[in-house]
Amino acid sequence: MAISVPDYVSEAAARGLDWHKQGKSGDGVTDQTIREARDMAGGSVSEDKVRRMGPWFQRHRPDMNAPKNDPDNKDFPGAGAVAWALWGGPTSGDIMRAAEWAEAKVKQLDQEQASFNSKPYASDNKYMTIEERAKAAEASVLSLTAERDDLRKTVEASVVNVSADLDALKVESAAQSQKILELEAALAEANAKNAELEASKATGSVEAANILAASGVDPVAAPVVSGAIGSIVEQYAAMPAGPERRAFFKMHKALLFSAK
Repeated sequence: MAISVPDYVSEAAARGLDWHKQGKSGDGVTDQTIREARDMAGGSVSEDKVRRMGPWFQRHRPDMNAPKNDPDNKDFPGAGAVAWALWGGPTSGDIMRAAEWAEAKVKQLDQEQASFNSKPYASDNKYMTIEERAKAAEASVLSLTAERDDLRKTVEASVVNVSADLDALKVESAAQSQKILELEAALAEANAKNAELEASKATGSVEAANILAASGVDPVAAPVVSGAIGSIVEQYAAMPAGPERRAFFKMHKALLFSAK
């Protein structure tokens, strides 16, 4: 965006260009400075140049104290004064006049931009210049692009997290399945042992009944056998036939007859 410059800025730039042609600018002047000085001499300058002018004048203000940069010096203008003029600065009188104008213009531009940013784009569109509309559209595109990129990163991060969680669940499920298999095997083994014990119990009961029956005692009619009676019956059942077994029977006849 081209910005109109005050007459004293335009005149200073034209003066600096004339001194430059006379070879008084030294080696520090860049081609960009010359191009921008020509624009200022023609009456306008870019926004970027305006924003650079204030800081530049503040940095180089001490250069104007050099003797050659004093208009009353016979060797005037020195290279510093030529550069000052090429940047649009007056070399006599209020030499900071151009700097103050540039700083005020930057403040104005910033305020206008802030006011523009506070307006709803759609409702104020008809009041915008073409350049303002282009800036608004560019800002909208940048904002939407940033929002899209942020959303994409969020989605990608979510996918990674879901994938990691899924893998963890698969591992946990496999571990639980293995645990179930181990429990089922243990249960089967326990059931087998229980069946074995039940079979042993049944076998012992049958044997005891057979012993009592051989002794002429009805096993069904006999009373319930206590722990001691059970032990006597087991000892008797384990003894081989013979005098010792008969003697044991006579000694514990009552108990053996009462056992089931």
